Amino acid sequence: FCLSRGLGDVYKRQTGMKELDRVLGGGIVPGSLILVGGDPGIGKSTLLLQICSYFGREHTILYVSGEESVRQVKLRADRLGVVTTNLYLLSITDAESVCSTITATRPDIVIIDSIQTMNIRDISSSSGSITQVRECTNMFMHLAKDLEIPIFLVGHVNKDGAIAGPKVMEHIVDTVLFFEGDRHQSYRLLRAVKNRYGSTNEIGVFETVSYT
Repeated sequence: FCLSRGLGDVYKRQTGMKELDRVLGGGIVPGSLILVGGDPGIGKSTLLLQICSYFGREHTILYVSGEESVRQVKLRADRLGVVTTNLYLLSITDAESVCSTITATRPDIVIIDSIQTMNIRDISSSSGSITQVRECTNMFMHLAKDLEIPIFLVGHVNKDGAIAGPKVMEHIVDTVLFFEGDRHQSYRLLRAVKNRYGSTNEIGVFETVSYT
């Protein structure tokens, strides 16, 4: 990559969702670290699982879940109609093992759900603590840059409306997206509060669908 060409010439991968692409600034930049925050159960995981169908056509995806088993994620993907042979599932909370797997397999995109469940063994504090969240985020940031693999981090919002964990986490990542809305209503809003590769003035509107 030649700096003289400018960031405008960086290739951005489409997600298959126009609303998401617009909020991201045109798509996903290789090597970027993207934090998707929102209340528990608002639909963050659903949103990211749904883009796997589009990505899975030509790209490999590693979905790391620290909250659900592989079987549970598979059932949810089936319910959402996510059909691809390029989606690989991993249920683990050890951040170093996650990084080793990413380095060995080199997927085209990584989704980590959620950052609050990840931990580094040499750090004595528990998962979700300020130190664990900060250091795990730093580890994933360096890996994303070194391998030029985009990584999505799911982050839960606490009672105060801030992403659980240290505020510094938002300074480490390239993009911070908030997924919000009333659980009893069918519409959700996605907005960027930080975006190194695009505007923060765009809003994406999504409609939730009930599956039986």
